[in-house]
Amino acid sequence: MLALLAAACDRQPGREAPAPPNAGDPPPAASDPQEFIEELLAARRAGSYRRIEQLVVSERAAEVVATLRAVDEFLVANRGLCEYVREHVNPGVATWIDQAYLGGSLEVFSSDVRILSSHEGPDQAEVSFLVDERLPARHARLVRDGGTWRYDPGPGYDGALPRAFAKMADGLRQLLDDLRSGRVSADEVRRNPQRLLDELKLRLSPGVRMLPRPPESSQPSGG
Repeated sequence: MLALLAAACDRQPGREAPAPPNAGDPPPAASDPQEFIEELLAARRAGSYRRIEQLVVSERAAEVVATLRAVDEFLVANRGLCEYVREHVNPGVATWIDQAYLGGSLEVFSSDVRILSSHEGPDQAEVSFLVDERLPARHARLVRDGGTWRYDPGPGYDGALPRAFAKMADGLRQLLDDLRSGRVSADEVRRNPQRLLDELKLRLSPGVRMLPRPPESSQPSGG
């Protein structure tokens, strides 16, 4: 997929047709809440970070896009590692180490979203959806901004998330390099798949330690 390359689609230098009036203005967002979310999902599938930024409330847009970029980088690294293990080690082990499920932890930006219904008020709307066809339903909040809808993800996009996912992507790439070079033996992994799982945990741990801690109220209490 290489969604991180989507931003590189600038025009080549040379003669260009005159730009139409207001060419720099973003296209208007859909007025129907469900259609708005469909537009947001389409931008996500296309890796159009610029369009996503236009559709998110301004105070959250930069942190949302930074997180999506980092998660996409992580998922690309994960896919590369799993493909190599599938082809050169063992298909079952590739399934065992696959971290793609993390793509389902991004609320409305998750990898498999199905819209259910919506409720619209004068200045706010709520769209319910499923991720991976799993209950309970989740909800996306929309607010009116300048006469059009914008997605408000709330405060969940912590500034530490992009750095953490970038670090974990580095760990996956390092593990792939070690498998290719033989520093991590494919023969040994075939005999003992736990060896690769241990290596995976080791390479991911620096990034995992960078993940923000959940609020104390959501942590299980001791007893």
